[in-house]
Amino acid sequence: MSKGNWRIGLTAVLLLAACYAFWGTFELWTMSDADKAALQEKDPGALLHKQQKAIRLGLDLQGGIHVVLKVHNEGKDAAGKADDVEQAIQVIRTRIDGLGVAEPVIVKQGDDRILIDLPGYTDAERAEELIGQTAQLTFKLLESAENANLLISKIDSVVYASEKVAKEKTDAIEIETADATAETTDAVTTETSDDDILADLLGDSAATDEFAFDESADLGLDDRPFSSRLEITLYNQNTGTSWPGFAVNKRDKELIDKWLNLPEVKRLIPQDVVFAWSTRFELRNNREVYNLYLMKRKVQFIGKYLENIAMSRDSYGKSVVNFKLSGEGSARFAQLTGANINKPLCIVLDDRVESAPMISSKIRGSGQITMGSSASLKDARNMEIVLKAGALPVPVEIIEKNIVGASLGADSIKKGFYASMVGLLIVLLYIAVYYRISGVIADIGLIFNIFFLMSVLAALGATLTMPGIAGIILTIGISIDANILIFERIREELRTGKTVRASIDAGYERAFVAIIDSHITTLITAGALFLLGSGPIKGFAVTLFWGVLISLYTAYVITKQIFDIRKGYQKLSI
Repeated sequence: MSKGNWRIGLTAVLLLAACYAFWGTFELWTMSDADKAALQEKDPGALLHKQQKAIRLGLDLQGGIHVVLKVHNEGKDAAGKADDVEQAIQVIRTRIDGLGVAEPVIVKQGDDRILIDLPGYTDAERAEELIGQTAQLTFKLLESAENANLLISKIDSVVYASEKVAKEKTDAIEIETADATAETTDAVTTETSDDDILADLLGDSAATDEFAFDESADLGLDDRPFSSRLEITLYNQNTGTSWPGFAVNKRDKELIDKWLNLPEVKRLIPQDVVFAWSTRFELRNNREVYNLYLMKRKVQFIGKYLENIAMSRDSYGKSVVNFKLSGEGSARFAQLTGANINKPLCIVLDDRVESAPMISSKIRGSGQITMGSSASLKDARNMEIVLKAGALPVPVEIIEKNIVGASLGADSIKKGFYASMVGLLIVLLYIAVYYRISGVIADIGLIFNIFFLMSVLAALGATLTMPGIAGIILTIGISIDANILIFERIREELRTGKTVRASIDAGYERAFVAIIDSHITTLITAGALFLLGSGPIKGFAVTLFWGVLISLYTAYVITKQIFDIRKGYQKLSI
């Protein structure tokens, strides 16, 4: 094969490979939002597959969530801390994979921090719940109704006494305030008497209406302040037995929490029982209520024995999470359920009660978690993801959370695209005008350079960010700079009276050293940025590195091949 033929053949093969690599990106980027939504609804896996084959847009371009977690592993040595962080990363990665986020960024920072970027995902509440949840699943029994009623009666007495003392203090302050303002009131009585007479003449008697509703009336203290806000909702219809599961109006939840945290109340609560709230509020008789449970503190069963976890719906249409039990777990669960038939069993996730179903029979081998009546399909999906991923090895805390809106990302894409197009157009026109036909050849090489670069990014599954776009724009300048060096060398040779063939050969040969030196130093810089940088800096380094390599190819293979054809010309347009 001749020198020219191998260049043409290699470029043709690379062009076909580039088209194949870039096709997925082209297909995804030309899909409308409606088409994406339809595909997502029809086959979510297909859309995710397309996203994974295309150039992914970074957090700054398509929006998403940026989270920094702090891992609480104080008191451990360096090796122990490193193990905790690595285990936490694996658990979090498994959970995020369940969300269907294409190529999330999950990296370790320092000894106790984890950086997470979820490009294209904007449901911050759900992401925060899944990422930060320790997911300790336990099963506990409720306290008996008799013991619960006795304890609640004692809490009523303590809360009543506490509220009475607080009211007496408030009344004392009000009396002092009234005495302090009495003289001021007397002083303005004469001035306002005329207004009172005028109000009587005009018939404005609302202020003196003895039947008007008085919101400030002192109704005294409720002698059952705690229990009066609890409504028993947990019954066993078969035995007619009630259990300490109470509905609490949503607006009373904060007050109940305040009373339960009183030191006097804490001393009343036995060590072997604990109050726990439901995971979420629900609608009951057109009211938003939370459920409050009095459970035994002892854990009867733990979630690590659950296997083959899968979400589905029961015969009543409620969301359920089905599971199977391992050998040891199956025997333990059968013993627990067999000994407590017709009793409720609380399913507790991170100290919150997901549901408290009645045990109707002895359960061995498999079972299901029935979600609360207010739980949505998304809640069931969240539980499935968390249970499959397992528990975090140590507690984590979200110390930084930023949400980049999709509109901001779209604006960044638009501005970046326009900046690239304007810069490219100016360069193409300038080179074409200044170097004439040779400039047009350089423009062809530049277009090949950009297309090959985008195809390489697609083949590598790289993430394109705003700094990455800046790297592409810089690559445009580097590619043109190589051609300018070659063209100027050819011009110098032509001025000395050499033929076109000799000038082209000498121009390429003499410019080669300078071009190689500049490109190698740029490659070293890009490599250092990639190895030592993170996030957006790596995005810039990737586009710069591959852009420089491709620039060498286009200058010494594609444009060189075109100039070899022009060697037979008597005069060169340059």
